[in-house]
Amino acid sequence: MNTGVLQDTMPQTGRILVISGVDGAGKSTVVENLAARLAAAEQVARVSGGKPQAAWMEALRLRLRNGKGNNEEGRCAGGQSRRKTRIFRDALPSLVLAILRWRLSRHARRLARAGVTVVADRWPTLEHGKMDGPKIDRDLPGFKGAVLRLLAGWESAIYRHVEPADIAFYLVVDEQTAIRRNTQRVKVGKESTQDIIRRYRDNLDFQPIAHRVERIDNAGTLPEVIAVLERHLERP
Repeated sequence: MNTGVLQDTMPQTGRILVISGVDGAGKSTVVENLAARLAAAEQVARVSGGKPQAAWMEALRLRLRNGKGNNEEGRCAGGQSRRKTRIFRDALPSLVLAILRWRLSRHARRLARAGVTVVADRWPTLEHGKMDGPKIDRDLPGFKGAVLRLLAGWESAIYRHVEPADIAFYLVVDEQTAIRRNTQRVKVGKESTQDIIRRYRDNLDFQPIAHRVERIDNAGTLPEVIAVLERHLERP
């Protein structure tokens, strides 16, 4: 199934190739093998559209997200507990992450213009609430809600300026395969089965920001999937 997201023509120098999909779809394995095969004939660079990104900005994002006093419960003078506003807990970290992804896309496009084939693990989307997309909620009432809506507008504007990939391959597996593969992964802070199910169902129609999106069945063997990708790459 082929879904065109943007209709601009492909560049004549390098290009940005994206491997996307839910957790457990097999992205990392495919990225590693595809990049290695392409590197035999051309200059290749690998990037990640997930996180972390630039070290100092990622440190800022995590500090805003996890720093003491931001997402912990505090105590009011009268002894009542209160939670810090989601502006610090969620909105500012999401805004920083949007900037990181925009910067990454610009870097990838510069490499492509210099003749490098960029292979990316994940890529941003314009769809609010999806993985790798805008996240800031706008439903808080009052002054804080107005601030959130302002920040959400900035966040959406940043994502609209993300450089589109030239081809994005979205790896498709069934839900049980995604759960099984995630269980087998060795990863710090690995997502729970409930997280995988939620993310799987929320992102079935995920659309990366790209000139061309190909949805690829990744239920077969690795050589079979790589062969399918290479056939798509040969298309004009």
